[in-house]
Amino acid sequence: MKQQPSDLSRRSLLKALTVGSVAGAAIAATGMSVAQASESSKVTNKASKGYHETAHISSYYNSLRS
Repeated sequence: MKQQPSDLSRRSLLKALTVGSVAGAAIAATGMSVAQASESSKVTNKASKGYHETAHISSYYNSLRS
C-alpha cells in the first residue's frame, strides 16, 4: 500500500486560517480599535513613576461599571 505525500501547503493554509480567525475573535472580544491600541502603546513621559490613569485604563474601569 502506497502512502500519499503530505500536503504541507494545505496544512499551512488551514493553520493560517485558524490563527487568523482566533486573532480576529480576540480583537472583537476586547472591543479595542486600532487607534486605541496605538494610543495605549505610546510612552508619554518616562520621568513620571507610579500609577497614572490613562485613556485605556479609564475605559476598562467604565466597562466594569456596566
